Amino acid sequence: MIVPVNLAQEIVDRMKEIINQDINYIDPNCIIIASTDRKRIGDFHGGAQVVLKKKGMVAITDENQFIGTRKGINLPVYFDDNIVGIIGITGKEEEVSKYGKIIQSMTEILIKEAFIKEQSKIERESKKQFIEEVLFRINDEDKETIRIRSELLNVKLDIPRVTLVARVQQVKKRKMIDTAVNNYHIYNFINRYIDYDQQNLLVQSGLNYIMILNMNTTNDLIGLVKKIYENLKHEYNLSICFGIGSESRDDAGIRQSFEEAKKSLMVSLLYKKRFYVSIFDLDLELVVNDLSEKAKYNYLFKVFKYLDEEQLSSYIEVLSTYFRNNGSIMKTADELFLHKNTLQYKLNKIKTVTGYDPRNTRDLVVLYLAVLIYKSEGAYKTFML
Repeated sequence: MIVPVNLAQEIVDRMKEIINQDINYIDPNCIIIASTDRKRIGDFHGGAQVVLKKKGMVAITDENQFIGTRKGINLPVYFDDNIVGIIGITGKEEEVSKYGKIIQSMTEILIKEAFIKEQSKIERESKKQFIEEVLFRINDEDKETIRIRSELLNVKLDIPRVTLVARVQQVKKRKMIDTAVNNYHIYNFINRYIDYDQQNLLVQSGLNYIMILNMNTTNDLIGLVKKIYENLKHEYNLSICFGIGSESRDDAGIRQSFEEAKKSLMVSLLYKKRFYVSIFDLDLELVVNDLSEKAKYNYLFKVFKYLDEEQLSSYIEVLSTYFRNNGSIMKTADELFLHKNTLQYKLNKIKTVTGYDPRNTRDLVVLYLAVLIYKSEGAYKTFML
């Protein structure tokens, strides 16, 4: 293993905080690649040669004893029984020797931890690429490649699985979470609840977190979803919505379950008070999602043709909240922070510009379908072009 310069520098800086002595990290070529005394970085260290031959500690009692050395002690750093570097502590031998074994052991531990973390990152990225290939590839010509890769990654595709798609939002109408740091923490948070089985898979794709769970070991799927939802809100003040697909037993089934989970998620996002929706909960939503893009456009044009983008966005929010609260004026007004008379005015305005009255049962169905179509994947962008 080659220890990266940035890791070596991090190690010596941390070690100095503990013992308050200058520390060097020397690579197997006897070059100081990291030091708390920055002027020494890049220098040749003759004492390191002796450490490599002796495979043990070497004390420097005279600064002219070896090329590029100062008084102190130098010890080999091992990883998997191989010397990957030398750690040097500058100072009088009698003062620094007491730190030798401790600094040596801590350095080896930090290198091992960094290696494990890097391997975990590589494995995570490999699985992410594999899952994305399974979910998003268009043809079935490379089934053999998928099979081989699944075996190499120890991902079993022929076991009962359910795919969930989740999206995280901050509570109280704040901006959606999309920074790299937050995504990393959210990923690890969710992973804590599903890493009881190595066959449980988690990847992040855009704003969504995709979970592909082994149903042989997931005894209470809804209980698991509730636990993630409640604890994420408690610990981070974040809200999460889930879409749940049907059970699958091969790569084609996983893709179908994923598409179902995406449809379910869109409904969960529409009805924010329902933080999870299963494909089996859908009825009209299934019809909407199976419409062609042309049919969706024509329907939206029929209902919303006289609205500009700003008006449309405003009325969609009003209608979504109105539907979510089953037509309750009081609850809708409270959620939108409006006076009930202001809400009544907005509903009357929607009737005027669209020709459909949200308080009329038949017209309500027309508007409800329009909102579902508007919020379906890609429909909004197509309509606003």
